[in-house]
Amino acid sequence: MKKQMLLIAAGIALLCVSCAKEKSCRCSVKGRQDTRIINITKGSCEDINYAQYKDDLDTLHTDLIICTDYPFKADSTIIYTK
Repeated sequence: MKKQMLLIAAGIALLCVSCAKEKSCRCSVKGRQDTRIINITKGSCEDINYAQYKDDLDTLHTDLIICTDYPFKADSTIIYTK
């Protein structure tokens, strides 16, 4: 009986870990009108403070950003049916 309970608990734990959802964060760059979409699998969007990227000349840039996971209507896909 203990083995069965242990196997069930391990299966539930494995199921919970494997079903991690990816979250899309909408981030605004401080001082500019740029917007960045960052996908994360764990943590909170509000914890993201900066984003680093390289341009065409392979120069590393850092943007200070403010992020939220609030769902905006502009992010949803609109499908028109006839």
